Amino acid sequence: MSDAPAAKPKFPATFWTANTIELFERAAYYAMASIMVIYLHENLGMSPSTSTLLNGTILWGLVYFLPILSGTLADKFGYKRSLTVAFIMIALGYTVMGNLQRLWPGIIGARAGQTVDFIVPAVLGIVLIGIGGSIVKPCISGTVQKTSGTRATLGFGIFYMIINIGSISGRGISYFVRTNLGIPAIFTYVSTIFALIGLIVVLFIYREPEFVSDGLKDGQQVRRKTLREAVVGVFLVLRSLKFVFFIIVMSMFWFLYVQLYNLVPLYLRYLDPKAPVELYQLANPIMIVCFQMLITKMVKRWTPVKTIMLGAAVVTVGMSLNVLPSFLSGDPTHPVSVLGLIIPFAGLFVIVSIASQATGEMMASPRVYEYLGAIGPKGEEGLFTGYASLPLALATIVGGKLGGKMFEHYISNPQKAGLPVNTVPMWLIIAGIGVLSIIGLGIYDRLVRKNT
Repeated sequence: MSDAPAAKPKFPATFWTANTIELFERAAYYAMASIMVIYLHENLGMSPSTSTLLNGTILWGLVYFLPILSGTLADKFGYKRSLTVAFIMIALGYTVMGNLQRLWPGIIGARAGQTVDFIVPAVLGIVLIGIGGSIVKPCISGTVQKTSGTRATLGFGIFYMIINIGSISGRGISYFVRTNLGIPAIFTYVSTIFALIGLIVVLFIYREPEFVSDGLKDGQQVRRKTLREAVVGVFLVLRSLKFVFFIIVMSMFWFLYVQLYNLVPLYLRYLDPKAPVELYQLANPIMIVCFQMLITKMVKRWTPVKTIMLGAAVVTVGMSLNVLPSFLSGDPTHPVSVLGLIIPFAGLFVIVSIASQATGEMMASPRVYEYLGAIGPKGEEGLFTGYASLPLALATIVGGKLGGKMFEHYISNPQKAGLPVNTVPMWLIIAGIGVLSIIGLGIYDRLVRKNT
């Protein structure tokens, strides 16, 4: 009789197929995510507030709120069928976005030199991308959960790593395409092609998960929810005042993250009209790929709320550093050389802010689910963790346009009026929201959770 330890079960083919699909979908999304606001503002002539409204409030709002409902529909109709519809929508959305300037003036019969309003077709493209993306999320994460068995922690660790590899790939390729062919080519070629590759994998390789885990999660039997139950569930969790308070506090934390894709791109283009926004924002996924395991190991013995608060503090400090260029230099936009690259002086602090955001995200994001499971009423832990995306959804819906409004108030409007630009109050407001999130988490843990 052999005493050799039993081999660990391998992940099935469907697990790796799902991660491959996620790789292509995230590459498509992040190829254009860093530059979307710039495209809407600079190419399509929309105001900063309108650009961030469409990108943050509508696109990101759909992507992070709708999975609550689309996940239920995916369970009902099957992941393969749902993913097929999702990738068709995504590919169509990217195609629409990439061809607005070429096709829309002709469709509406605009004359040469006439100002064209691109809001209607842009909303169409954004809604297609947003709804399609909201379907992909629960299908892939659901497949990972069902095919990971007893190795769910490792399975989701791989899944999270794949997301960031896709992010790095998409941003890197989009930079070279944009510098040679322009911003619309990112949508037409990079994002659309990645989405079509994902569709091909879904159609010809992906199979519905063949097995699930033991059917228990947080001590409850897992079963499919109806659409009605998903909608009712939103109101059930919102009846809990302590959960609503937690959503508001965590949305302040995510408000800072949302600005990386709304305010920060506009700010970088203010510093340098040719700023390679994609390369700046590569700091986020690179940090996560390099340090996720280290940070996870470092904070695993801390309580969830302590970890989340520290993550919020790191992000807040990183964002507040953007006030320093105004005090350290007479002209924050003047170029400096860093490792042979010429970037604005203030751009150095933006890179630190993006890296700090990644660090705070690695600390806080994984512990939110654990914390929600702890604060949910007995027997309803799974219900509450199922709505963990609500804080980010609220942050995007509210924070998207606010980022554009702050840019207009503190940068673009003074520029138009020939007045000096002072960005210090803008960054102090953002840092202040971060401080409020830290204070709110402390109050919540000490007074709300422990006394209920």
